Amino acid sequence: MAWKKETAVIGGLVKMRKVGSGLPFTPVGLCSTVQQTHETNDLTLNDATNPLGGTYDKLEKITRMGIQLNMREIFARNLGIQLYGTVYDVPSTTVTEESHVVQVGGTCMLAKMPLSIDEIVDTDTGAITYVEDVDYQLTGAGFEVLEGGALATAIAGAGETPFSVDVSYTSADYDEIEAITNSGEEWELMFEGANAVGQKGKINAHYWRVRFGLAESMDFISVDDFMGQTVTAEVLADTGRGAGRSAYMKINKQKNVPAAP
Repeated sequence: MAWKKETAVIGGLVKMRKVGSGLPFTPVGLCSTVQQTHETNDLTLNDATNPLGGTYDKLEKITRMGIQLNMREIFARNLGIQLYGTVYDVPSTTVTEESHVVQVGGTCMLAKMPLSIDEIVDTDTGAITYVEDVDYQLTGAGFEVLEGGALATAIAGAGETPFSVDVSYTSADYDEIEAITNSGEEWELMFEGANAVGQKGKINAHYWRVRFGLAESMDFISVDDFMGQTVTAEVLADTGRGAGRSAYMKINKQKNVPAAP
């Protein structure tokens, strides 16, 4: 059989689904690295028959198989996995007359992520409507009172008495990730890759049961480079795979790749 060069420059996508769901696999997004790891415990028996020593026998016990992903996209599912969280879909809606105590220099956080503020009025009378970007400004989580506006003047006039307003707004369509609500769900992972060199064939990896670990840390600010989050997972055994089959993972590597036209 003729020797064929099989160097490797591989790219691809990691996709996953919940174990036992039977649903199609969906991508986790761009991963800069996908690395399988192994841990072993070596048992050695010294050779006492030789005064100079040596090893009489050795057993290498596999104690752990893992997988490490450097995720570069902050999809809500990815954040939920990293934080042992539950993801809730919060649809856009209209909120009316949500009451807040206001102060100059502070941010009032609204109950839902705001898309736009329709109206802010004086709670006591409802007669005074304040103007956006004159009396207050919208922020990512709520709104802030602006100095020099009519709302700031009304707050100052109330003295020590808390001043309240009613806010009517339209909320954004967003995902809410509640952290540490479970102990880590099990996922089935599939890597679909392609080799740019060598025989230029497909290479796929399939992990039957994977449980991610809780992220050791998480960055919320990154302005010098694209953000990434390295996550680690343990590959667990699927005891139903049968004799002669791996309980952990398999690799499918294409051979006899057709020549490009």
